[in-house]
Amino acid sequence: MENFNIQNWDLIVTNKVSGTAKLKCPACTDTRKNKSDKSLYVNFHDGVGKCFNNGCNALFFKDSIEKGIVKQNYTLPEQTWRNYTSLSDNLVKFIEESRSIKQYTLNHFGITEEKYYQPALGKEVNNIVFNYFESDTLVNKKYRSGNKKFTQSKNGKPIFYNINSVIGEDEAYIVEGEFDVLALYEIGIKNVISIPNGANDNDNYWINSEKYIKDIKRFYIATDNDDSGNDVAEKIAQRLGRYRCERINFTGKDANDDLKAGILEQTINNKTKYPVSGTFKVSDVLDNIFDLYDNGLPETISPKHHCFGNLKDVFSVMRGHLVVGTGIPSHGKSNFTEWYVLNLIRDYKMKASFFSPEHHPFELHHTTFIEKTFGKNFFYDNKDCPRISKEEILRYQEWQKKNYI
Repeated sequence: MENFNIQNWDLIVTNKVSGTAKLKCPACTDTRKNKSDKSLYVNFHDGVGKCFNNGCNALFFKDSIEKGIVKQNYTLPEQTWRNYTSLSDNLVKFIEESRSIKQYTLNHFGITEEKYYQPALGKEVNNIVFNYFESDTLVNKKYRSGNKKFTQSKNGKPIFYNINSVIGEDEAYIVEGEFDVLALYEIGIKNVISIPNGANDNDNYWINSEKYIKDIKRFYIATDNDDSGNDVAEKIAQRLGRYRCERINFTGKDANDDLKAGILEQTINNKTKYPVSGTFKVSDVLDNIFDLYDNGLPETISPKHHCFGNLKDVFSVMRGHLVVGTGIPSHGKSNFTEWYVLNLIRDYKMKASFFSPEHHPFELHHTTFIEKTFGKNFFYDNKDCPRISKEEILRYQEWQKKNYI
């Protein structure tokens, strides 16, 4: 495998078994002038290490990825990817002309070419193959046909594409597709991973990648510049913590588009920090500020019936606002609220919905609404207040259909 130099963990000689450490790299120290330089970062808890000497970049893994996959009930693809490393001239030319991605980049990432059955096409076709490596183990393969149909290895391990590149890094870029990983490599950015299934966010690949990304301090979310890309970017920021994320704003649809346009080196620096959740800038509400300036305070509403007297002078409500009422238990808060809202429904052609778990059974609660609607008793008749008729109950049913959500 060309893109990562995988070394034996047993070469790391130390008594330390937990935490992190910087050590001399056994893979390159003997060939360097400064033999005391500790360029190897090791996380003993996660069992991974990476040399940050640019001439080495060796990776160390304590545990066998293959054994771990068997325990997790994933299925390894055949470890024969090296048999497909000869790319056809047509494919290399097609990718360079359509994607502006050079052959050395394809070779670096171990991109292969293979005939494979595409379910969406119902037949076997030639595919570009993105090989997903964890350590030097091939854990999944993603097949892309010439007309953008996709499939993957059966029961392969979900994981970020190019996950090895961010081990031990302080920063990482997250993109929406494998070609965007290759595009950023073209401008010299190597610590890039891609979500494996387009603009979809699910737990599996996050869980399988967690130990490699949990200590990263800064993430640059570089998903597509469209609605689905913005949506998955927001989900990613929520997962990772908005405080350590910045959004990349491309001019085109994605990193590959801006690479083709020759502007990726500029637009990759168009970064916007995520605000703290629930905070707003003036620009977010500027139109509303001008509306207040031109039209004054929004209208408030209150029941129009004379029985409410001068209540509107001290209390009214505004559409879209939450109103919370408090008071002594069993002193009529619910009754007053229902009466107030029923009058708003009638006076302003509004609709309402009620949630009142203390009223049970539900049909008993409706008897109080019927009484308020007609101003009559539900259960009995007396000289001051007659009883509701069955005809009025049916009229209430029709009224309720129109006015309750």
